[in-house]
Amino acid sequence: MQRVLASGGELRVVFVTDGDNNPWPQRLMQRKWFLSPADRAAWGATRRHEALFSLALFGITEASAVFLALPDSGIARMAREGDGCLSDRIQKIVTEFQPTLIVSPSTFDLHSDHRAVSYFTHRAAPKTPMITYVVHGSAPADRIALRITLSDREKLRKREAIECHQSQLTLSRQRFLSYARNRESFYQPEFDMLRVNSAARDRIVGVRYAMRVLLGLDPAPDDSGVQAPADVQDGAGDVPGLL
Repeated sequence: MQRVLASGGELRVVFVTDGDNNPWPQRLMQRKWFLSPADRAAWGATRRHEALFSLALFGITEASAVFLALPDSGIARMAREGDGCLSDRIQKIVTEFQPTLIVSPSTFDLHSDHRAVSYFTHRAAPKTPMITYVVHGSAPADRIALRITLSDREKLRKREAIECHQSQLTLSRQRFLSYARNRESFYQPEFDMLRVNSAARDRIVGVRYAMRVLLGLDPAPDDSGVQAPADVQDGAGDVPGLL
């Protein structure tokens, strides 16, 4: 995102959910065990405000942010039920904005919402150039499309943006700040990997994710030793429109 802006490009940042179903940090911060629907809605509003604040640090205006407010932790269920609402909304954004590149969550991510968003995004935009990224877990090295080496300034700005998300740092400060790393890997489109996971499989993968967090294995270590097909250095990229 920083490099698109540096090169004079435009952005649309799509937030699929507001992150309102995030009870443990909310219970800790608000010192209350039982959370009402109003409490969760207020938490989602807080997280939306944090997201806008973090974008503003990069110089990204509110007009470039799209909030879909779909059910947090419910995107995989939408896929299983055949609800195409998310694909339709992404397709509408793509048609209106005409991005030259889509950066999507990955099918290899251990978070069920992230995998489902990947499924819907690939379905919505099969003809638009696309790369994917993993937040939780890792993807096979042979699927790397490009790797970006961050400058010290880019890394600092990313850390500052992460620190805007105070609701998420209460329980996981060091884990989230560790995402401001030296390199970022992006992967090839995953049309060959798309599938709708069963609820049982999502639960099993969720347990894997929880164990990685408890054991300090998430995020995955820097893959700086991997030879990628392309390696973008510190100059601004040539990406006129990024979604």
